[in-house]
Amino acid sequence: MFSQALIETLGRLDRARAQGLVQSYVLVGGFAVSAWGVTRATRDIDLAVALGGSDPAGLATHLGADYRPGNPDDPLRGVFRMEVHVGGQVVPVQLIVLPQKWTELVFRGVETLSVLDCLVPVVNWQALVLLKLYAGGPTDLQDARNIVAVRQPSPAERKALVAQAEALGVAEEIKTLFDPLS
Repeated sequence: MFSQALIETLGRLDRARAQGLVQSYVLVGGFAVSAWGVTRATRDIDLAVALGGSDPAGLATHLGADYRPGNPDDPLRGVFRMEVHVGGQVVPVQLIVLPQKWTELVFRGVETLSVLDCLVPVVNWQALVLLKLYAGGPTDLQDARNIVAVRQPSPAERKALVAQAEALGVAEEIKTLFDPLS
């Protein structure tokens, strides 16, 4: 079911990109966590989208999605919500529009990985850890801890991750991943 929903979603996004409605997309969320080696149950598909200069309303119409812009104090610029119907089942899909500095980080670190037997652009594990810290929910924080435990970053990778966290405003959050006394 999720494989078919992912294929359908990627197809819609590829058509939207061909029409100039979206610049790029990348898998984030539970399936991205799983792609980086952490077994993780999820009920939806989450992707980040880079709109470039396109109007969110055009993409929402093309996708048959509901678009909600973020408020000035919201950590997200907006979210598209849609459903993909597969064999009588409904799979929720969220397309997240991140603030500019997060968009730059996420789309600078994209790797093509096999997810549900599909080759999919997936955010790199470092950016995913930082995104999870930014999201800040209990499941997000556990995802970040699990990814770090599986990836076992070298001292140099840890230093780079901490520097990025500081630049993005999640310095306190990253300390909990590397300092067991935090």
